[in-house]
Amino acid sequence: MKIAIFSDSFFPLVDGVTISIKNNMEILSKKNKIFFFVPSGTDKLNIKNSEYIHLKSFPIKSYKEYRLRIPTFKKVYQHLKKIKPNIVHIHSPFGIGWEGLVVARWLKIPVVATAHTIFPEVASELDLKGFQKSKIFQKLTWKYLFSFFNKCTAIITPSEAMKKELIIRGLKKEIYPVSNGINLKKFSHSKREKRVPIFISTSRLVESKHIDVLLKAFNIFKKEGIDGKFLIVGKGPEEKNLKEYIIKNKLSKYVQFKGFVKPEKMIKEYQKADVFLTASTIETEGITTLEAMSTGLPVIGVDARATPTLVGKDAGFIAPVGDEKKIAEYMEKLSKSYALKQKLGKNASEIAKKYELKKMNKKLFETYKKVIKNYKKKKINFLNNIFLELL
Repeated sequence: MKIAIFSDSFFPLVDGVTISIKNNMEILSKKNKIFFFVPSGTDKLNIKNSEYIHLKSFPIKSYKEYRLRIPTFKKVYQHLKKIKPNIVHIHSPFGIGWEGLVVARWLKIPVVATAHTIFPEVASELDLKGFQKSKIFQKLTWKYLFSFFNKCTAIITPSEAMKKELIIRGLKKEIYPVSNGINLKKFSHSKREKRVPIFISTSRLVESKHIDVLLKAFNIFKKEGIDGKFLIVGKGPEEKNLKEYIIKNKLSKYVQFKGFVKPEKMIKEYQKADVFLTASTIETEGITTLEAMSTGLPVIGVDARATPTLVGKDAGFIAPVGDEKKIAEYMEKLSKSYALKQKLGKNASEIAKKYELKKMNKKLFETYKKVIKNYKKKKINFLNNIFLELL
């Protein structure tokens, strides 16, 4: 099968989208040909049976690893017409993704798009700070997203929770929930000894991830006189504000910024920790949460999107969104019970096994085949109807 991938974000940027693309295409490239349509200035991956079409783009001011593409269509049209892919898979509904959708429809190629991100709520990453809180902005963005998704042949969501949200919001397209999957060989369960609790969060340092809520919770936790440390892995525009809060509240001895850590080295960071923290409200699945769970870390998360379903009652605790006091309460509870940490951590690693990468990759490929088959079937039915009308 020939698979054309369209994404507005690509390596060296590391996030849930780019990791998902890399992990899944590494496996699919063993028996299929992969064509990557990605921004200029991005890397090529060491993946066999792959070709790269870099499209001219510009860095975004507030987050230079993200790039903006103004569609011109000509180059994409020339390449897709020559390649003749069996399916186009779009990972972002903007510049490059939009180009891929339009040209694929011109050439009558089936298109599947993955709803990775809640774009109406991540405007702060695109130098639109404040707009994401506007109801009008959110309404218009959802309207645009649905307009985009409705032009695709089918939609993939990384979780059942995201599928349900799209249906509730009114999307009528065929939706296939397919987890991005996790490589359990890289993130295996690690044993942890009794020690001063170490909490960890891993994400881009952007407003929508709400690392500030975690810091406030940790501050409350420390004021109770309990010993503990907090590792923050990641980089982003919120780093300055977070560091100012740490200095102001005299937490410098207890909070450590690790910066960007390469994906292959993340296992070592998880092994240093005892509890994984996330206050993000935009997780359509939560790749880093899955990684942490697979290493045996219990999770303290918030009641938003896919996190409650993923963690459940067996792998950690779920606090109300933005409730730093409740998060601090759960931090204290886990810090005082080694047995509870062990129990929840073991459950977490068992839950993570359900999302094993090869299993999910097989499901993704089967989804491709279903979408192609249904597309051809509808095309034949359409031609038959035209023929019958002419009789």
